[in-house]
Amino acid sequence: MIEPENASESTSLESLTGESAGLQTLRDEVRTLRSLFSAAAMALLLLSFGINAYLYYQDRILRKELDTAKKMTQEFETVRRPMVNTFITRLQDFARSHPDINPILDKYGIRPAASAPAPAPSPAKNGK
Repeated sequence: MIEPENASESTSLESLTGESAGLQTLRDEVRTLRSLFSAAAMALLLLSFGINAYLYYQDRILRKELDTAKKMTQEFETVRRPMVNTFITRLQDFARSHPDINPILDKYGIRPAASAPAPAPSPAKNGK
């Protein structure tokens, strides 16, 4: 007896709404899926904006560091390298007159420039 009463209630609901309960359930599920998809798409969009903002920030920082490194390199090439070369030349000159410093220079790969060899004495003429 319970079943016929339920059957009559479901048929009365169907007649009032004009749709079956299964079709209404399906529409509710589709609506829920659409809202979930919209929420997931919005979250993905926000995440991509956040990642792009972070990468832009990192790019700005690295470009500033690169500019600073380029300036340091240019300053070294124009100011420091000539000073270092002058210092090495003076060390090599000093090593010519003080050979005891040669092992230290050899350790750091600074070999004194070889002085030009003295010209060989010309052979004496036998006719004199």
